[in-house]
Amino acid sequence: RTIQALVAASRRGVDCRLLVPRKSDVWLTQWAARAAYANLLSAGVRIYEYLPRMLHAKTALVDGSWATVGTANMDYRSFFTNYELNLVTRSFDLCRQLHDQFKKDMSESEEISPSRWMRRHWSHHFTETVGWLARRWL
Repeated sequence: RTIQALVAASRRGVDCRLLVPRKSDVWLTQWAARAAYANLLSAGVRIYEYLPRMLHAKTALVDGSWATVGTANMDYRSFFTNYELNLVTRSFDLCRQLHDQFKKDMSESEEISPSRWMRRHWSHHFTETVGWLARRWL
């Protein structure tokens, strides 16, 4: 549903940007996440992979006036199985700080080019399919 909501928002003209880690401590999780890239990119969602180190932040910012920060990953287990805790805020100061950090992190990231993504090696398609099939157990 989250992917569908991002796709729909992007198709309505909303500027949707995702910042995800390039490095991961769980390779199967990374495969599952990347399985969604093609659908998101084709809808106009911009995806950036953070380069310096593993990115463990779980934040979302909407229009600079609403944010959430917490422990929940954007996955099945976090939403339906694990006990997670997120803060939701409309605090102007906190939203501004999160926006500033997001811009800084994006400057240390590489944007995924839709055309380059579509030309990736066939083995990546295979690993992404494996990850996608396993996503409910991650």
